[in-house]
Amino acid sequence: MSSIALSYVINLLARREYSEFELRNKMQEKAFSELEIDEVIIHCQQKNWQNDKRFAENYLYYRSQRGYGENRIRQELKHLKGVPSAIITEVFAECDINWSELAFIVLRKKFPNYTEKHAPKIKQKIWNYMLSHGFSSEQFSHFVGNDSAFFD
Repeated sequence: MSSIALSYVINLLARREYSEFELRNKMQEKAFSELEIDEVIIHCQQKNWQNDKRFAENYLYYRSQRGYGENRIRQELKHLKGVPSAIITEVFAECDINWSELAFIVLRKKFPNYTEKHAPKIKQKIWNYMLSHGFSSEQFSHFVGNDSAFFD
């Protein structure tokens, strides 16, 4: 195993968590051989310096605190971060986030007058925003245009 490759990965992991996919991409950009990449990643996983499950858990909580919903976070983990589907499913099953409550908080923050009856164009804007942030319609549709604050 190359000490240069190991030092590079340790330096990366010292700053923040990375998924295996991200580490592989970063090492490929630095022109490390596939053998070096495999050896270093296996070594880091054996030492528990790199762990996709831990990465996914941290990412899930970070992105949810930023106001993103389950669908968006799942998609980012799978397609941008390269986390295996089985790990994503496991992490979401173990999380204790109330997605409806989070949707309500995001809706109330972005659209303070969400309870008012809106023109179709404004209502569509609210729906597009919430859907693009990863919330399913079941998590927020009953709040839009209703004068009820379920979580106050």
